[in-house]
Amino acid sequence: MTNTYVNPITGQTINPSQVGYEALTISVDTELDWPINGTTSTDVVAAIIQVTATVGSLLLYLPSALQVSTGQSVLIQNIGADSFTVTDISGNVIVGVASGVAEYIFLTDNSTNDGTWSTVTFGAGTSTSNAAALAGFGLVALPNIYLPTLNQAYPESSVYSSTALNGSYRAQFLVWGGGVGTITLPIASSAENGWFIMVRNGGSGILTLTPTGTDTIDTLASQQLQLTESLVIVSNGVDGYATFAYGRSNTFAYTQLSKVVTGGTDTLTAVEYANVVQEYTGALTSNQIIVLPSTVQIYYLNNQTTGSYLLTFKTSAVSAATVDVPQGQTLTVICDGTNVFNSSSASGGTLTSLTINPGSAAAPSLNFAGNITTGLYQPATNQIGFSVGASNAATITATDFLIPVGISGGAF
Repeated sequence: MTNTYVNPITGQTINPSQVGYEALTISVDTELDWPINGTTSTDVVAAIIQVTATVGSLLLYLPSALQVSTGQSVLIQNIGADSFTVTDISGNVIVGVASGVAEYIFLTDNSTNDGTWSTVTFGAGTSTSNAAALAGFGLVALPNIYLPTLNQAYPESSVYSSTALNGSYRAQFLVWGGGVGTITLPIASSAENGWFIMVRNGGSGILTLTPTGTDTIDTLASQQLQLTESLVIVSNGVDGYATFAYGRSNTFAYTQLSKVVTGGTDTLTAVEYANVVQEYTGALTSNQIIVLPSTVQIYYLNNQTTGSYLLTFKTSAVSAATVDVPQGQTLTVICDGTNVFNSSSASGGTLTSLTINPGSAAAPSLNFAGNITTGLYQPATNQIGFSVGASNAATITATDFLIPVGISGGAF
């Protein structure tokens, strides 16, 4: 049987005294009361209740169905981060209310204490928890004047050593901060179509981007980023990656570096190696090694140092090719990212004339690769000097052939 509470004059259902709105925060299972006159409870069934549950899996009990007529209703909206469950007075589940969702609950049978309840989901609203819950790779929940919203985001992170990427790197902006290194891309089919990252080479060496297995990048086996270059990499979800927004390096300008050196090893800074024309001066007290960045570039190197020592150019790579620039000379050299080569590699040729500097016994003008202290020089006008190990071994003038070390061996 269904109990009814009606107006004896009009015959219409009489509802109990109703509270229009209630903001309810619960941290434990909570029982509601009907707003009958004289109740001392503050947790009453209002027409609209906005609930914030501070912990998950709480129960919100509706009061006895015997105390109201059928058609009694309440709109319960979850404005908190945690879901909760609305039950009848005995704890039987009526409906679970997820974060941001509003449920319209009404009584269809009040013949028992528990009653029979029906629900209508009004739909999800917007709350902090919803935006945060929806935020994933490349999305972030940001507050605005009303409610948080989802916004595009490219979280930046630095990489200093060779790294193998996986799906969790989606939408990240990776800035390379190491020397020569490799970033290995995940298998395209596992990364799925549309997986993407952004990469910038902010380090001091070439960065190689390598797909896994038989995958390709722009139909190639690998892609290299020179210093300051950047691009966006996108998976096709099948057999590789394509790139766009490729920013080429424009760091190397035709400006000149004038650097004083005295010996030892000197690794050029980013400001220094940005100059492709480089002049070195100073009195060397030992061999001088200049370490160039591990990137593809051409350099014009001029050696104006003094002292009987070598000026050598190399990269940080072990056992790679190096170039010695003789004193008083300028060489055009090429770096392939690992080796440094003299661009003038021809084995023969013909000159009409060749004018060189006078040189000295310590640094003969005409010398030999790997032995620049041995060769020919001009001690004075109209003289030819022979230097061996940075010391004069013989001098030819118009009238004499002087051999200060003497003659030994042979028959005279």
